[in-house]
Amino acid sequence: MIREDFTIANEGDTIEGPVGKKHVRSSIQAGDSPSIDAFGRWRVSNPQTLFDSKNIFNDEGISDSLENEPLFYDNQEVSGGGTSTLYNANEASQSISVSLNTAGRRVRQTKMRFNYQPGKSQLVFLTYNLERLDENITKREGIFDDENGLFMEAVGEAVGFVRRSFVTGSAVDDRIEQEDWNIDQMDGNGVSGVTLDWTKTQILIIDFEWLGVGRVRMGFVVDGKIYYAHEFLNANNLDVVYMSTPNLPLRSEISNDGSGAASILTQICSTVISEGGSQDLGMIRYASTEGTHLVATTENTLYALMGIRLKSNYIGATIKLLNTAIQIQTATDKIEWVLKFNPTVASTFAYSGLSNSAIEVAKGVTANTVTGGIDITGGFLETGNPATGAAKSLEKDLKNALLLGSLIDGTVDELVLCVRPIAGSTSVSVEGSMSWNELV
Repeated sequence: MIREDFTIANEGDTIEGPVGKKHVRSSIQAGDSPSIDAFGRWRVSNPQTLFDSKNIFNDEGISDSLENEPLFYDNQEVSGGGTSTLYNANEASQSISVSLNTAGRRVRQTKMRFNYQPGKSQLVFLTYNLERLDENITKREGIFDDENGLFMEAVGEAVGFVRRSFVTGSAVDDRIEQEDWNIDQMDGNGVSGVTLDWTKTQILIIDFEWLGVGRVRMGFVVDGKIYYAHEFLNANNLDVVYMSTPNLPLRSEISNDGSGAASILTQICSTVISEGGSQDLGMIRYASTEGTHLVATTENTLYALMGIRLKSNYIGATIKLLNTAIQIQTATDKIEWVLKFNPTVASTFAYSGLSNSAIEVAKGVTANTVTGGIDITGGFLETGNPATGAAKSLEKDLKNALLLGSLIDGTVDELVLCVRPIAGSTSVSVEGSMSWNELV
């Protein structure tokens, strides 16, 4: 069988078959099909996962009526009232819902935004169930925020694909209705013959080349096969970039305009992939306490030594912490150190922007005691040579899937390096540093 989407031969060769002989020129070609990525490459290279999410676990301390992955997702009623969320343990999913005749909007969004590397196809899979299509209800699923993005949208009983852009300074949605999809309407009359049932689970696929002006494809996976339904062709068509940034979060959203029925959107599983790998190209940056010692006065009390967080206008940046270092400046002392994610720091823990960086840095004082937060890593350290008062330092290399991000409202995560005097130690003088890679 000779496939229409693939030919291979050497120049001057003759292909002979049941329809006779044909003289061909040398070619190795792939038709525009699911066999190639957003940049036209064969899908034979190793995909590198940037993020994945499976709703298969729930902490016993978290109610089913709350977000089951709070380290990775923010799940909020962003306007109005009557919205809720529910973790479905046996169905491995998280539902967001609106109430009857109550205006409200609820969003479930990843805290992290995923770094796009130019020249690499960004591939997104999302599984979900719209449950049903309801008048006066809007449901969205994709990679987007309030300003930019790519998503499937159901408004009432009408379904479409949307390219959202903030290039004018205001969000503008370019919505393509299902009957206008330019590859396959997926209503039974398209090239696939597939009819999508919006009351059933679906696998949404989005792949895109950004480069500011690249192509976007959107479609669905049915019976293990990728069916692209629509493509946004931007190069040679638009005057400017098609969206302001490709570094976007995964998002599920449901809203009721105030006159709709009670309705549900259920999100199941998702992943963001860089096709052909992804290199951590970026700027390595460093910050320290710069000779200002933190005096940790009280045994078994935790103190904030220093912290980092994203600048508010850099929430799309990807920061990978490389290492931390701690040095005890006093003799015969012992400490425990802890790296915490989003702790509560007492008193004023003032952040200031680092020049030419996506990061703000805070340096601790004695009043900055610490409670709460998530412990990422830690260890123990003691002065190296008590007889001479020589300092002892520690460096710790770190790799973690939990990266700095932000809530839906823009509140940013914090990583705080903390110390605790132990074993009778008091008034311990400590310095510290952190280094990280800012991906570009």
